[in-house]
This record gives sequence, C-alpha cells and structure tokens, in this order.
Amino acid sequence: MLRRELLCGLTAGVAGRLRGAGERLMECRIVDKESGRPTPARIRLMDSLGRQVVPHGHPQSLTEEAHEGDVRFQSRRFSYVDGSFEINPSDLPLKYQVIKGYEYEMAEGEIEVGPSATIPLERWSRVSRGGWFSGDIHIHHISPKTCRLEMEAEDLHVANILTSDFTADQDQFEGRVNANSGPERLIYVSQEFRQHQLGHLCVLNLKRLIEPVMVARPEHYPLLATACDQAHAQGGYVSWAHFPSWPGVEGPLDVALEKLDGLEILSVLEPRDFPVFMRQVVPEVEANDGLRLWYRYLNCGYRLTATAGTDKMTNYVTVGANRVFAHTDHGEFTYQSWIDALKRGRTFITNSPILSFTVNAREPGETIASARPQVLRIEAKAESQLPYHRLEIVANGEVIADATPSGARHAAAIRMEYTPGSSCWLAARAVEDIKPYRQRGVPFPTIHVKEGTLHGNYFGTRRPETVFAHSSPVYVVVGGAPVRSYDDAEYYVRYMEKCLDWLDKEGKFLRPSDKRATLEAFRQGRARWLKRQEEAQRR
Repeated sequence: MLRRELLCGLTAGVAGRLRGAGERLMECRIVDKESGRPTPARIRLMDSLGRQVVPHGHPQSLTEEAHEGDVRFQSRRFSYVDGSFEINPSDLPLKYQVIKGYEYEMAEGEIEVGPSATIPLERWSRVSRGGWFSGDIHIHHISPKTCRLEMEAEDLHVANILTSDFTADQDQFEGRVNANSGPERLIYVSQEFRQHQLGHLCVLNLKRLIEPVMVARPEHYPLLATACDQAHAQGGYVSWAHFPSWPGVEGPLDVALEKLDGLEILSVLEPRDFPVFMRQVVPEVEANDGLRLWYRYLNCGYRLTATAGTDKMTNYVTVGANRVFAHTDHGEFTYQSWIDALKRGRTFITNSPILSFTVNAREPGETIASARPQVLRIEAKAESQLPYHRLEIVANGEVIADATPSGARHAAAIRMEYTPGSSCWLAARAVEDIKPYRQRGVPFPTIHVKEGTLHGNYFGTRRPETVFAHSSPVYVVVGGAPVRSYDDAEYYVRYMEKCLDWLDKEGKFLRPSDKRATLEAFRQGRARWLKRQEEAQRR
C-alpha cells in the first residue's frame, strides 16, 4: 500500500543554511520521479520517540479554529510543502509519510543524517490524459492563494471555494476563474446558498451571487427552488450539499420539480450512514442512509449526478479528500468544460479508488435505448491506494455482480453480460466493509474524531469515512418506458407529507401568504410524487 523509498545525499553540494548561532538546517526535496522536478505534497514527520515533528517555519501546533495551512486529523499532523522543506539535523533520524492525492503512490521511509535528502514520488495513474479531471465542489474559509498550494499538494484539478452567509470572503467573488489558478489547477469562488432546515445548495459557475448572501435567514420562504432558478438562469450548476447528512426538508420537492443537477453523495458523512440533520422529516430514517435515498430518487426516474466535496472549514480537513472526477470533451480543459461534464452526468466520486465504468462502451451519464430487452456488455475497473473489499455493479440499487481486489494497487475488474427486462440504471461502486468499524464503535456521525477509519489515517474529513467510490449511472431505456418504482415513489410521498406537517407546525414565515405559498408548493410536489407512484403502478 505504501511505497518505501529513500535517497539521501543525492543532491550533494546543496548545503543547509545557517540557523541561529551556526546551526545548519538540512534541505529535503520531494520530486516527481518521472520528471525529476520538485513537486508540492503533504508530509508527516516522526522522530525516534514517535513524536511528530514539523518542517522548519511551520507552526508547532494547530487549533480546530484555524482555517489555512497545515492539517491535523485523527491525531496525525501533516505539513504542506511546495516541493522542498528544511529540518533540524538534531531531530534526525525522522520517519516520513508523503502523500500527493490519489494517483501517486504514498511514500514512506526514513530521513537520515546527510547533506540533503530527496524523496521521490511515483505517479501510477494519469486519468487526466483521458479527459478525467478531479474537483472538490465544496470548500470554505481558505484564500485562493493558499488553496492553490493545497491543490498542487493534493493533485486536485478544480477547487470551488464557496462564499456564504457564515464566511467573510464575498469580496473574493469575481464571477470567473480566479487569478491564482494555473494550468490544470482551476479555482472558482462561487456560493453555498443555505436555509438551515430547508437544506443547503452548492451553486457553481455563478456570474453573480444569489441574494441574500450575508443573511442566515430563519424564514422558510422563499424556497431554495428560487435560488436554483436564479443559478440556472446564469449558467450555474446546482448540487444538493452534503446530501447523506442533510437531505433536508426541501430536498424531495426540488427533486420533483427537477431543480437540481446533482447530489453531493460524498461530503461530511459516510454515504452509508444515516442523516444527522432534520431526521424528523425522513421516514424510516434508520433504514435509509444517504446512498439508499439517492438510489430511491434514481429508481423514480430522476437523473441526479453524483458529486463530491469536503465542506472544508478547518485545518482538520484536506482539500480534495472527497472529490468528483468529471470527463470533459476532448480538447482544452477549462472550468466551463468541467461544469458541462457535471451537467451531463459524466462523473465518478471517490475518496481513494480510481474507477472506470461503461455499458456497451457508453460512459456514466449516457443513455442506451432499445425497443426490446438486449444483452448489455458491462465493464468496470477499480484501483486504489487504500484497500477496499469489493468492486460491485448495481442495477436499480441492487448488486448484480462483484469482484475482490488484489495486488499492490488493490485492482479489481468486472466484465459481464446483463439483460435487463425493463428500463433501469446501472452503476459501479468500490466499497470497504463498514460493519467492522461499527462493531468497533467508530462514531461515524462525530466531527473530528481522534481515531476512526483507515481512510482517516491519511486524509482529513469532517466525519469518519470508509474507502468508497461510485460512478454516476448509465441509463437504459427499454421500449421507451421510464424507470419507475412504486415503493420508492410512495416513500417520497410520505417524506413530503412529513415535511408538510413540519412546515405547518414548525415553519417560520413573515406573512400568512408566505406560509400558504410554501405549503401549496409542497402539495404540488407531493402530487408529482403521487404521479410517479401511479405511473409505476400502471407498468
């Protein structure tokens, strides 16, 4: 899993500079093995007594309130470096771990006394050559300049910094790609639009902010659907924010009204854990984790792209720990081409595994239509830095095939034929078993735990996560019939009824007319879910 390499003294003649009264610092470099050039990365250093050491010039301690710079999670401290760093020789020898995103092998070894040290990193995956570019759609409390270094160190292509009512960076919004961007490192300051109970939206590619920006409004009118319309009118992309933890009151309404482009499936909560917020409106909450709630939407014919982000707010979270890869058209990689790929559903999400998936050579987001059932050729492959247990193919949410990974990069592949009897959606996912963690008492809903999952040893997320990846679906339409599920539509009818009851009793409105308009919108949404239920019943 970890590559152990050390090259000490290979840059002989590079002297450490003086520190204090004649004390010299030792220079260390991290280099890309292919190019031989220094490359930004994230490093952890430990002395012979197991104490954590930071490179010269880095802060000795980090607080949870700190927003920028080095990171600390699961009692582990990492430092961001731009390709070189200096250490005090009196601290040597030092063990190190060096991480650079998900497509480089992790390096682990020991720095010994010498004139200098070089740590090589080897890239094993380069999916960007095939047009797949990674992004974090949900970042807060970081300046674009700092974000650029962390993107480089985490090998992240697109960073979406979201201004909102709780941030102080509205002046950073420009309505275009930020000037701190570079080739294949694109930063865009956009917006998270929120109402605490109704839900949160990640709104990307904005040319102007959606009002009100500076107010955390308590009222439940106007609805978030209005913000979706304003975003789409200017070419924006709307993903429901941290969907597994916060499906919200308005979520099923905005899905029924087809106001959403995607759902943030990886963000803030393990996708197979249960909602943390507004649990009172989620029917059978203990049996409906975030992944199942998404599958229920897909089973009712709503095409919602899988997206991912970190909701980074502190130095306890690494940029890009959750990321979405989007497949852009051939040609120049731009922010707009990446957004266009999100809109087409050409994505997979991951917190380690690199995933590929096709059906009849069609990629996620595409549709296969036929007059009658036909044999489909399904291919999926996953490779990962971190181990996982299974690569799986799901059809309408049910596993129809699986494979066990093996080898140094935990590779697994599935090639199969499948003949669905009716319209369906198909996707691939790579999963680590969650049951052993639950049996061990890992507190998945808890923020910033001291010890949690294997993934949390290397990548900082707000709550513990297992190793996970999931493609967006390929859609199969047989005989022109849409995908429909009576049970899943009936579930969201009940969800809407619980929302109506909550809004009637708990909702906050400035005027009686606002309450009437909100309740009427939810009744119309309920009617749409009833229609889906009736359509499923007629099939």
